[in-house]
Amino acid sequence: MTKRRHVLSVAFALVACAAASCRSGAGDEASGIVVVNAPASGVVKRVLVNEGAMVNEGAGVVEIVVRTQPQSTQAPPSQDPVVRAAQTLGAAQSEIEAARAEVVRAEVEVHRLEPLVAAGQSSQGELDGARATYERAQQRFQRAQTAAQSAQSGLVAARQQQLGGTKAPATSTTPPEQVVVARASVAGRVSVLNVRVGETVTAGQPLATLRAGGE
Repeated sequence: MTKRRHVLSVAFALVACAAASCRSGAGDEASGIVVVNAPASGVVKRVLVNEGAMVNEGAGVVEIVVRTQPQSTQAPPSQDPVVRAAQTLGAAQSEIEAARAEVVRAEVEVHRLEPLVAAGQSSQGELDGARATYERAQQRFQRAQTAAQSAQSGLVAARQQQLGGTKAPATSTTPPEQVVVARASVAGRVSVLNVRVGETVTAGQPLATLRAGGE
C-alpha cells in the first residue's frame, strides 16, 4: 500500500510540473506584443503617433496613400472612327498590292502559254485556264480599287466629323488617391515604429509594434 501511495505521489508531481510548464509557455506567447500591419500597399502619408505614446483601441497609427489606375472616359483607339477608317484603308491598300501581284503572275503565265500552244507544245485547255485565272485576278484588282476608294472617302469623312466635333477634354495622368489608415487593434503603448513618411509599403507589412496595456 505504501509503495502504491508513493507511485501516485510521483505521478501527481509530474502532472503538476507539466501544468506549470504549460502556463509558462502560454505566458510567453501572450506577451502583449501586437503588430500593426499595413492594410494595403501604398505610400506612407502620415505617421500619427510617436514611439512611447499611448493609443486607444481603434486609434489611427499610420496613414497610407493608395493609388489606383484611372479609368479612361475616352474610347480606346480601336473604337475611334478615324482609326477604324485608317485601318480599313490600310487593309484595302494591302489587298490592291496582293491583287496586282496576282494579275502580273497570271498575265505572265498567259504570255508563256500562247506560243507553246501555237507550237503544239501545250494544250488549248491550259491556255484557257490561264486566261480565266487572269480574268479573275483582274476582277479582284478592280474590287480592291473600289474598296480602297470607299475606304479613302470614309477616312476623309471621319476626319471632317472629328474636326467639326467638340474635342474631348484631356484626362489627368495622375492616378486618383485613396487614403487608408492602419489602426491599433488593442489599447497600448507604441514601442517601435518601422516606417517613415514617404516610404512605400506593401499590404501586410509591419508598420508599428505595440505593447498591450502600456507595459
